[in-house]
Amino acid sequence: MPNTNQASMLMPLVDTLRTQGLNNHDIVRHASLLAAWAWCFRHRPELGLPDPRSRPGITSAMESTSKALMAAGSSLDMAPDFLEMNCIGRAVQDLQDMVAALEWSDAESLVAALARLVEQASGQHTEQLQLPLQLARLIARLGRANGQRVLAAYPMSDLSMALADGATERTYLSASHSALSEALLLISDAMMVTQAHGTFGTTAPQADVVLSVPPMGIRVPDSKGAGKQRARRSEALGLQAAHELATRRAVVLSPAGLLYDTMEYELREALARANTIDMVIQLPGQTLWNTSIPPVLIVLDHQREQEAPITFVDASRLVPDNARQRSKSLQQNSEFWEALSQLVLDSAASPASRQVTKGEIESNDFDLSVNRYVMGVATRKINEVEGARTLSDIAELIRAQTLKGEEEGEDGKLFTEIGGRDIDASGSISIEEPRKELKVAGRTRKRAEQQQLRPGDVLLIGKGSIGRVALVGNDCGDNWVAGQVFLILRTQKHGLVKPEYLYRYLASPMVQQYLEEIASGTGIPILKANDIKNLPVPVPSLEAQGEVADVHYQIMEEYEAIRAHQARIEELSRQNWAI
Repeated sequence: MPNTNQASMLMPLVDTLRTQGLNNHDIVRHASLLAAWAWCFRHRPELGLPDPRSRPGITSAMESTSKALMAAGSSLDMAPDFLEMNCIGRAVQDLQDMVAALEWSDAESLVAALARLVEQASGQHTEQLQLPLQLARLIARLGRANGQRVLAAYPMSDLSMALADGATERTYLSASHSALSEALLLISDAMMVTQAHGTFGTTAPQADVVLSVPPMGIRVPDSKGAGKQRARRSEALGLQAAHELATRRAVVLSPAGLLYDTMEYELREALARANTIDMVIQLPGQTLWNTSIPPVLIVLDHQREQEAPITFVDASRLVPDNARQRSKSLQQNSEFWEALSQLVLDSAASPASRQVTKGEIESNDFDLSVNRYVMGVATRKINEVEGARTLSDIAELIRAQTLKGEEEGEDGKLFTEIGGRDIDASGSISIEEPRKELKVAGRTRKRAEQQQLRPGDVLLIGKGSIGRVALVGNDCGDNWVAGQVFLILRTQKHGLVKPEYLYRYLASPMVQQYLEEIASGTGIPILKANDIKNLPVPVPSLEAQGEVADVHYQIMEEYEAIRAHQARIEELSRQNWAI
């Protein structure tokens, strides 16, 4: 009778290997190969692996395993006698007896058990090149591989390949192995094609379904096309190759930057115009091991109906927010993955998803960022504001440029550059020492004068600490200039809104959350110029704006009182044992 607790069946193997002083990588690798031996003896007799019940010796079994891997286009990158040479006492005999007792009801149960083995053996700090089990399973299901030929590209795709239920043929395309790759090749009856990263698109075999997890952030020379060769990111080439190699569907895991990177505009446009983008799923941070960067899943379908909408999903909205679930790692949070699977596989209605036309994507310059289409609470509220004007309608927008000091030149002038650190809690400018001073001349001086500050200017940070806002007061120095992180908003020319009103609107909780929702970027968030220009701003009467300005001055008085209290506290604190 098979053990109903599938994952625990491997633990005796793991415990025995651990007593032999093996490291985590070797424990996972050898336990998986031993499990593959047990499976292949029972379910793949054509491979000729020996019966573990007869205790043929682990070296003999690994020699047969090596031959089976060579026939599959792979190899066993270790000596077949490794375990027998490194195990002492009865360990080798005990391991064979454990292998003889292993039995699983189906291949997926065994694959899942091996995936959990990696997670249990190494934890969140695993060095193994493996996807979390739930994510690998979702990728496999999105591929709809039943009755199809499957191509899995790159090392981290091997688990999804093995979980592709009902595939008629599996090919694993990679330049290297993960700890589980050898076992997964044997268990899933897959062939391996070895090829270097970034070049597989040219000679790799086509397949009905491509499951791809390209390496992230590697610069790869692009040899395709005419003209000068340029370096492109590995994930972009992976997406392009998946599109070219798949005859039906492709699922690609990528950093979110691929959705808006200007260098890959042509790729996104081509995919959208070809009507092959079926779904874009923004996954939360902490989805992958060892990184908090949120990845995305891009699903391509060559058999989509013409003018069919594209589904955008913001999976971060499905993360349970109760205390019990927050204590679980996201990779193993079954409630989250069940909700996401139901949403993307069963087309369940949800505020976390939206159907988008190709025309709307084109109007957004083929930016595929999910937050552009699946609106957050603040975005919906702002879009419902009646009588709003765009920010560019009511204010002059001046984007500050980088200034470099130049001592030479008869017309040299000394400027004080205002940075984000100079904005205090009240939104006023309070220059921290040492202040940043620049002496510039010539054309640099002209640029500096264009971003010179005036009383009533509103400053907005558009990169990094996005949304931080300041109102330049009457104490503005005649040589203050805005640093490169700022956008200067100047309302005086248009005369439609008071500076205090605009400042309070931009500093409001609704707008601050809105700016977070529309920001691009993962490591360093960025507000795009068009998003800032098109920010809806309600424009009431000047009398109504005056009421908002009165509230602003009341708030500033409270901040002044806080500063006075803080100064008094510091004064009292120095009365005893002062230095």
